[in-house]
Amino acid sequence: MMSKKRRKKKWLEKGHNNPQLSFRKPRKIHYPTVENLIGFALETAQSGEMAKIQTRGSMVSDTTLFYTYIDQISAIFLRNILVGHVFQFLVLIHEDLSADLYLNDLPVKVTMMTKRTFQKGEVVTTNDIADIQQMSFEGINIKHTDKAIYCFKVGWKFGLFFDLYREEPLNKTAIEAELGALYRYLSFQYVYDVLESKPHFEMLVKDGWFPFIETFALEFKALSEAYKNLPDPRAKVQEIVNNFDENRIEHIVSKWWDNDIFSNKRVILESGIQSYLSNVEKGFIASIKILLTEIEGIIRLYYFKETRKGKDVRIADLINHVFDKGKIKTGSEASLFFPRDFLHYLKNIIFPQFDLETGNIALSRHTSSHGVAKAEDYSKIKAVQMILILDQLYFYI
Repeated sequence: MMSKKRRKKKWLEKGHNNPQLSFRKPRKIHYPTVENLIGFALETAQSGEMAKIQTRGSMVSDTTLFYTYIDQISAIFLRNILVGHVFQFLVLIHEDLSADLYLNDLPVKVTMMTKRTFQKGEVVTTNDIADIQQMSFEGINIKHTDKAIYCFKVGWKFGLFFDLYREEPLNKTAIEAELGALYRYLSFQYVYDVLESKPHFEMLVKDGWFPFIETFALEFKALSEAYKNLPDPRAKVQEIVNNFDENRIEHIVSKWWDNDIFSNKRVILESGIQSYLSNVEKGFIASIKILLTEIEGIIRLYYFKETRKGKDVRIADLINHVFDKGKIKTGSEASLFFPRDFLHYLKNIIFPQFDLETGNIALSRHTSSHGVAKAEDYSKIKAVQMILILDQLYFYI
């Protein structure tokens, strides 16, 4: 499974009920005959009028429509069941209009990218997740002629998916990807909420923050709440930054050396890391000077490795290539890599143009290399951000 002995960024398949993927047989209720459901009406229509019908969809329990749909589904399939005890169910409506209802202990499997290497049976935590790709069912025979309804709980919220149009064969691969996206959204909804709240997200980005893969399970929530709720978030930000001590930094960078581009720069990168760990002002300056340059170097070398183009390459070409690879690797722009948002982050925070006349000289690759960045911008906070950007690039490439 692992291409290299210490390879960390691999997809891990993990069962909800048992990390060793040994599932027990789920509870199943069989209905000999059910109605031929095709979807839900999206508008009011009189007899004989044309109407729009939603035959497939996915939604979370934050929406009013969720309760409109789930109440009707429950009335059909869960009418003799105490729904307060149900935390997930799968309905399969077969071609002969019989149906099977699977309750609670479903053999669910989630395919996720992890931040570190695992041994079989080892506990996986939210902080170990780099991305979530698919959600599927083990041991349940889903036919291409079946119609499907699945509802599940993550934390204190539910997700609902249905596919009730069978003029075309059921596409299991597409459904697994859509369920994975729904599970990913519910698991990290607070991150998506920040990205969708443009003013809030822009405040974070302006100060150099991003939902970095290393932070979105731990620090990012506290960080975003500080920017949202505190008149001055600096004290809380400093407290969060202090989490990145020697042990945490070692945890982050140890995996980098599995990548050839990173390992070839190990001496330089470790010099920047050691400067940061000195925990003094001059160390932060040296760390940023080294690592900020290496951010561009790693992207440029990766671009050359992939395209063999080394002349007349624009910064825009480099960061667009990173964006494309993020989409390809995860199969979605909505992945926890947030490739489009990271593209804008690199463009506007790391590689923007500067203007001495207007005073637009915030710390960036260009202001640092041209020697016009302000001394006070070379802070511990910025040094941590450089490390987190490099770590983000590791997962991309």
